[in-house]
Order: sequence, then structure tokens, then C-alpha cells
Amino acid sequence: MKGGGRAHLAVGHRADKAAARYPAFTLALALAGCPVVVAGPGDWRPSFRPALPDAFTPMSPSAYHRAVPPSTAPAEDTLTPVEHVNIYTGTQPELNGISFGNVLPLVTVPWAFQSWFPQTRPSPASRWPFEASDERPGLAPGPQFYGMRATHQASPWVGDWGAFQLITTVGDDDAPSGHSPPLGKRRLNAWLNATAKKQASQRDVQNSHALLRARAMQRASQGWGVRPPWGTTPAQPTQTRFSHLDWRKSVAQPHLFTADLRDSESGANYSIRFAPTSHAAVLEVQYDSAEARALPKRLTVNFHACSFIPPVNITARQTSPTEFAVVSRGGVCPEANCAVKFELHLALALSVAPISWRVSSLGPSVFKSTLELELSPGTRQLTARVGTSFISADLARLSLQRQVGGRGLEEVGKQGAARWNEVLSSATLDIVGNGKSKERVAVESFVHWSPYTGRKPLAGRLVADSGFWDAYRTVYPWLSLTQPEVLGEMLQGWLNAASEWGGWLAQWASPGDAFSMGGSTLSDVVFSDAIAKGISGFDRSQAFRLLLRNAMDNSGGSGAQGRSAWPRQGRSKRLASESSPGYLPGKEEWGVSYNLETCYCNFAIARAAERLCADDVDTEATCLGRSGASLLAELDARAANYRLLFDDKLGEPSFQPRLANGSFVRQPMDQWGNSFAEAGPRQYRYYAPYDVEGLDELYKGKLCDSMEADLRRKFTGFYLSSTKPHELLEAKRLDLMGFGSLNHNNQVTHHWLYLMLTAPDRRRGAASCANRARHWISRVLQKLYGLQNYSGDEDNGEMSAWYLLSSIGLYPLKLGTNELVLGAPQFERVTLRLRDGKTLVVRRVGWGAASKGHADLRMVLWRRAGGGVFTLNSTKLISYQTILSGGELTFVFGRGPAAGL
Repeated sequence: MKGGGRAHLAVGHRADKAAARYPAFTLALALAGCPVVVAGPGDWRPSFRPALPDAFTPMSPSAYHRAVPPSTAPAEDTLTPVEHVNIYTGTQPELNGISFGNVLPLVTVPWAFQSWFPQTRPSPASRWPFEASDERPGLAPGPQFYGMRATHQASPWVGDWGAFQLITTVGDDDAPSGHSPPLGKRRLNAWLNATAKKQASQRDVQNSHALLRARAMQRASQGWGVRPPWGTTPAQPTQTRFSHLDWRKSVAQPHLFTADLRDSESGANYSIRFAPTSHAAVLEVQYDSAEARALPKRLTVNFHACSFIPPVNITARQTSPTEFAVVSRGGVCPEANCAVKFELHLALALSVAPISWRVSSLGPSVFKSTLELELSPGTRQLTARVGTSFISADLARLSLQRQVGGRGLEEVGKQGAARWNEVLSSATLDIVGNGKSKERVAVESFVHWSPYTGRKPLAGRLVADSGFWDAYRTVYPWLSLTQPEVLGEMLQGWLNAASEWGGWLAQWASPGDAFSMGGSTLSDVVFSDAIAKGISGFDRSQAFRLLLRNAMDNSGGSGAQGRSAWPRQGRSKRLASESSPGYLPGKEEWGVSYNLETCYCNFAIARAAERLCADDVDTEATCLGRSGASLLAELDARAANYRLLFDDKLGEPSFQPRLANGSFVRQPMDQWGNSFAEAGPRQYRYYAPYDVEGLDELYKGKLCDSMEADLRRKFTGFYLSSTKPHELLEAKRLDLMGFGSLNHNNQVTHHWLYLMLTAPDRRRGAASCANRARHWISRVLQKLYGLQNYSGDEDNGEMSAWYLLSSIGLYPLKLGTNELVLGAPQFERVTLRLRDGKTLVVRRVGWGAASKGHADLRMVLWRRAGGGVFTLNSTKLISYQTILSGGELTFVFGRGPAAGL
């Protein structure tokens, strides 16, 4: 699933990317809210440019990529962790259909209820509402600013919901701010006046008038956000009133956004500052320029329906001269519970009383509704504070009082920075943070609105805005290392959601299940892994019963739940059980992917059963009265069914669709789609990361050789339709960079190199295969992750978490177990702060300049916190519990003497 906006409602966001330049500063660990890159002032290096032909060269670095303007940037050694963050990483526009991240530059706090970003696209329904380089034909150069937008968008492919904007304008307009005026009489009159000064004839004026109209029609048809004049309405309502944004004078950090703006109609200059909390935000507007002082000012709260969802309507009431209570209904998901019962409540408090206000709507189906607040022309400064709730006006007001109150923007911003610094200091490069305790927002209790039942308030947390298909590989394992308490809270939030959805776990919730990315239940892997690792904070017994239901109940619930759920193309309950012949037969869309993923799920559930059915939990209730032995035998047998899809009789060995009679329906190795999700048979040919020995047996002892051959094989993927998926285009770009068929731009192959690292090498010895894999891992980390871009879509934090885990030399290949693969750390020293005050230090020695990142690993030493040194050479693995006990892990590379051991 492609995307990467954000991840978790109420409890948390996503793990995201961190890349650092050793050893000058703290390694930012992006655990929530926004794409993160660590960089010192002036250190901007595009990740792909050296190896790409001109056709694939991404956008060049620009001033707007700085978190702090160059003129005000402090010395590097005085920067706090949050000041190293560049929220624009991965926001570059697609080039030739290729994604460089597809993320939003979120301004938020860790684990927030909602996030914010500066909107630069005019259409409120656009699933790509931000582009840093946006320029519109016929308008002044530079991006257009359409306000600060509150968002819950987890992926552009899923869309936003519960969104609204805070828009500021200076000067009169012919139509409500945030709506499309009839092209703007002021601009037309200005043109006519200029023409008159040139003594143009009336005919010239008429011709130009017609030309202006034609251009406006063309711009509207292209989605540029200008409605054609004289009553013509475009298909999708857009905004024309905006402000020009100067990135060079903007500060964009995870907790703060400031900008100098110029109104598109009046030309008046003004500035804004914005700082969010979890459920609230503060917006300050300064009208200091001479041209702005005498003009009317307006603040607009713009609510809009997003892609594929119902209309939105709002009501507002003035509760005091400076306070308003607003409720928006609709605009969220087509399901009846969401469409009828969703409400977004806002509590809005202004520093000055408006002279008038009104509510208006636009569109035949009410695509957009606005609250417009007209301010006095003499207003020099405005502070707007807003609190939000999905439950009631009282809770929106309570959110505003508790999280903001009467505090100004400076204090709110400092509190957000402190929370980010606490999270970002959970790991450091070479230096450790100051260790001071940071203030956390105390929350007495949690209640939520349910997108599954429409009921509210319900007790406990709810988690949404994330897909397990994207996140299961690395995001949750990363949290198990660095934020196990938060992980436990998230998992309980998913369980609360399951309780409200008939006892089924949602697989891609936004906010209800979006039924995306196939019918497999990869939540099984996430929960089983947490159970096996002993993560606390969630009901393990309830979770395991839900996992067994996924594995054993083929009814599909109400028709779109569990492993029987796959409503693509109008089909539902079509996935048969895993009974005879042991796989889903036929050429079903993404059927092979479903089969392989389901085998992985069964393996993981079996590992959880080993833990729970032998623990002192209520075994009869937890294990459905089954004995641990019988349950394990059945689940392990079903996990091994991946072998039934392996075809080695014709052409290159690979997993292929298979009919019920046992015959294979061969799909070309490099053909994408059909039975394979977002890839082809070549990318899925090693998809059994939990059974490297079994795979090696299928490949007749040549698994390592086969994998390296694919790494060096020219990528020749193709798609039968005329429309090529961007994942395929990105894979071709990576082939040009020397990565063959690895296709690291998407999740499907992210386990390849670690599978190769643990694979036997019967000809040259296991160490040879492992070292070759480590060389490839280092190449990926050094070439495909940079300070601007990702190698593809950053999906729910998966790619970022892959980078973080790989950079410290630990990777969870076999989820559901305690094993972490010992990889190739990229820094000389990293310190992870673990729970209970313990630390893990990862060191790398013998990685000299001459090796160029390709030195062989000689040994791995483990020093326990309590004393004792152990060599881990023979295993390639270390247990999760060993890591959590604290100590020092030293990777020794090269053949020469290693000092400092």
C-alpha cells in the first residue's frame, strides 16, 4: 500500500525516517507524526543524484528544506534534537510517475489525535494537498498557501477524513474566503485599466476578455483551482483565494510553523505562527505591514468532504463575543455509521471579537462548509486557539482549556518541542542527551467515538489510520525496542476497535476498515510478535482469541471481516478456507500474495500459542479449549503450506498460482499484478522469511546464490495494462542505480537481504553469504536513503523503521519469535535508551575508510550490563530479551587489529 501521511488516531503516529551524519549530532528517531531527517546546517545531499540519468534526477535542494532559516540557524553543537528535523523530507513531487516519499510535512506532537500541515493545493478533496514546489500557471511564482490544515490522512491512496483548514486573508473579496470567486473582478479590472493606459481599442479589450475566460476554463479543467467566470462550475470545488508563501522566510519544525505571507488579492503582507498540541492548536497572525493595517481581515474555518466520502454540513453558535462552538457533520467514509453519526466539534477562541460572522456552503452536495469571521480593519494582531473532539462541544472546550488555556504560542511551542526532544533522544549518535526529565501531558482518562458503531463516548483508546500490510514488518518491531509502553497502548486500542466491529481486527483502518491491501490478516503477525516478546499494556488473552478467530473462522463475519474479506471489484466472502488442498486455488487477484501472507500469519500465531498455551493464563478460554500440542501442530502444518505453491518444474523456481487439481498456472516471472500484490513472481519468490531452511531446501541448497543473482539481474518488470504502477517505475529507477531486482522502493522485498544473511552457503560457507548480504545492506543504507528523498512511498513509517533498525544492525526477520538478525550498523556508536533505565550501546569498529563500507564482519561481541563478554559469531542472531537486559553490542569488521575492544 502506498502512502505515508500518518498512522495512529488518538494513541500515536508512525515511526518515520531518520538519517544522520556521524558523529556530530543526535540521531533523530521519528516515532510519531512527521518525516524526519537529521542534518547539520548546510548539510543537504540529494540521495539519488550521483547515480541517476537526467530523466530521473529529483528536485534539487532548496532553501525551503531547512528547518531553521540559514540566517538564524544556531551552531550545530547547540541544536536540540527537534531542531535537526526536516519535515519536508519525502514531500518532493512525483517525477515521471516516480514517488520520492509521498509524505506530508506534518506539524504535530508525538502520538497526537490529529496533525497539521500547510496546504498548498487549492482543491480540498485532493489526496495530494501539499507540494513544496507548487506553482500555478498565470499566477505569481512560488507556492500558494491555503491555510493550516488539520488532517487524519494515513495515505493519499486512502484519503483524508475529518479535515478542516484555518485560512487567513487580508482585503475584501467578491466571494466568501475559501470559496471560488468568479475569477476576481479586481484582477480583471487591473488588466482592463492597464489596457486602457495603452490606448487599446474596445475590440482588443473584448478579445483579451475572451482570452482570459478561455484561460480560466483551461486552468479549471486542469484542476488549478480557478473557477471559470460567468456561472460555469467545475467538477470539483476549489479555492482561489490564497497567500503567497516565501519558503526562505519560513520555519518548519515538528512542533512549529511560521511564515511570511502575501495575500493574492490585496497584495498585503502579513505573517503567521502556528503551534499544535494533541487535540488543540494556537495560530497567531501579525498584520504589521502598512498595506495590511487599513484593510479588512478574515479568518475562515473551512470544513470539506474528502475523496469518496459524503457531504459535510456545519452549524455554529457564538458562546461569547470572542468564542464559538462549531460542529461539522458528515464528510467521513460512506458506511452508514460514519456518514450519519460522525461529528467534529471545534471550540474556537479569538483574542479579538469579530465584527461579523456567517456560515456558508458550496456545492450541490455540500462539498464544503465554512465559518467566516470578519475582523476590524484596525486589527493588528490575532491569536486564534482551537480545540477539537469527535464526541462533544464540551470535550472540545475541555481540550482547549487543558492543552492550551490562556498560554501563548511561545509556551505551547516550547511544550511541543520538549515532548519531541524526549522522544527523539531515545537514541543518540556518539553523544547522549542531557537526561533532564521532560514534561508530559497528563491525561486522566480516554474516551472515543467509534467509526464502527457510531456510538460515543466509549471508554478507552481507539487506534486507526494505519495499515498492517504496510507496517507489520518494521514499525511495530521498532516500537517494541524503543517505545514498548506506547506499543502496548496501541495494541489495546486496536483491540478496543475490534470489540466494536463484531470481534474482528481491522486491517487498514481510516477510520473504519478501508478493506485495502488484500484479505490477509497481518495483524496476526503484529500481535503474535508482541505476545512472544512479552509486551505489556494490552489484553493478551483477548488478542489471542481474535487471532485464532482469524485463523479458524472462515465465515467472514458480516461479509467483509477476517481472512474471508476481500471486497475488491465488488467481491466479498470469496476467500475459501485453508482446508483441502491447503491453499486458495485459482488465479484470484493477489491470490498468491494472500496465500503466502496467510502462511506467515499461521506461523506467528503458532509462536504466540507456544507462549500463551503454556503460560499461566486462562488456557481454556484463551486457547478455545484446544491443547497446546494440537493447536501448534495444526498451525505449523498450515504455515508450511507455502511449499505447495512452489513451482520448480518449468523455468525459474518461484511461487505460482495453483488450481485445485494441483496444476500450476504459470505467470511470467517479471509480470506484475494479477496474482501478486504490487509486484510479480520474482519479488515474491523468497516470501517465507520465517523458514530460511525450508526455502533453502526448495532451492536445492542454492538459496544464497539465487538471491544474489536476482540482486544483480537487470530489472525487466512489466505490466499488461497501459497504465504502469509507480512502484514498477521506481523499481526501474533503482535498477539503473545498480540494485537489480531488489526493488527496495516497496515493502515486498524488504526482508530479502536479511534472509540472504541467514541463508546457508554450502559452497563457500555461511559467513560468505552473510558478508555479501551485509555489503548489500550497507549499499542500500548509503544509496537509497538521503536527506531529501525516499526510494519510493514512505508507507506508514515502514521504510523509515527499516532504515532505523538496519542502521543500528538489528533486524526482526522472523516475527513471532525473539530473534533479531545481526546486520551491518552504520554508525560508530549508537545508544538506545531502553525501559527500566537500561541502555543498549551498539558499536562498530574496524570500518576504515579503505573499506568503503564493504568490510567483512569478523566477530560480534556482547558485553552484558552485569558483566561478562560473549562472542556471537556462530549464530547471526541475538534475542530480544538479551537486548532489553542492556549491555554493549560490538561489531568488529575487517582483518586488521581492532583497537578499543
